[in-house]
Amino acid sequence: MPSMKELQDLLEALDAEGSLSIGGGEESANLDDLYEDSYLYAILHNKVKHDTIEIAVVSTAATSQENTGETSPPSTHSFDVLILPKEYSWGDDHESLGRKILIRPGYAAVLAALLSASRTNQSPQTIFMATGSPGIGRSCLAYYLVYKIFEAGHDIVISDPMFTNAFIDKQYYSCYSPHLEKHTAIYQAISSTQPSSSTPSTPSTPSSPQPKKPTWWICDDGFLPIKGTQCHVLVTSATAQADKCIETLHKKHKLITPVQFQIPKWSLDEIKAGLIVSLSEVGADITDASITKDQEVTLENLYKKFKGSPRKIFAWVNSNWVVETESKAKSKTKTNSSKSK
Repeated sequence: MPSMKELQDLLEALDAEGSLSIGGGEESANLDDLYEDSYLYAILHNKVKHDTIEIAVVSTAATSQENTGETSPPSTHSFDVLILPKEYSWGDDHESLGRKILIRPGYAAVLAALLSASRTNQSPQTIFMATGSPGIGRSCLAYYLVYKIFEAGHDIVISDPMFTNAFIDKQYYSCYSPHLEKHTAIYQAISSTQPSSSTPSTPSTPSSPQPKKPTWWICDDGFLPIKGTQCHVLVTSATAQADKCIETLHKKHKLITPVQFQIPKWSLDEIKAGLIVSLSEVGADITDASITKDQEVTLENLYKKFKGSPRKIFAWVNSNWVVETESKAKSKTKTNSSKSK
């Protein structure tokens, strides 16, 4: 059984390798009529799709081979993408993410560490904190974890300063985060150690207690778990605010000190993959979006100028390349329409 120290060492090792998107206070269930355009509705009703893109990787060896005249097959780097239907977008207040998010290579490693902690740790609670600079993908990590943890059969709650949403026993609940304690179902899920009512029975004696279904609470965008929290927790925090958040969790809310790990900076290949995903939002398909050789040179310069910040690079691209991509997409649509006639 791994200890918290061993889990922390695991996450630090992943970082070293660079492996790492209504009712009021009253209880409410199955609010599909209010969230039919939400990523949460899409997750609950199995509407999330997967795709894969490949990025050509130019290695130092390939460059040296050009000088010798030798040739070798180009290497590629594959990335997974989570895609919502056209009428949806990831996040309650992150609509700029659109309906497609890139799954960074380290996301699966974080998920594995979290699920391992909930399975093997004797304590009813583990707390992790993912820190990173603004725009590095903390919310995307949170949305990915909501999707995968729910898919794994666990109860999941996600909060930001405005809204709290939850899947408890595969039922959807929602409330305003400031009034979380007034919502019976959500409050019990994060504060109770009692078994879930729908936990499958296991072969045991009649007197044996049922194990509690693991509940994970993802606290994103500066929101922190409240005093009395009993479930497993992942907090996302800006690196600059991490110490203050830890002090609040430990001293004010009397919770255990979180295992902290840093979300690594994006590689240039991840930037390229993220841009292809972003540019495909205005095209027909991910495979229709591409980056030209001239654009690759520009990206390399932007990567150096903005020190690898995806938010700044994507903002520049949206201001300078998106109009061109939209024009190409419209032109292709017209051409296909003419051919069909």
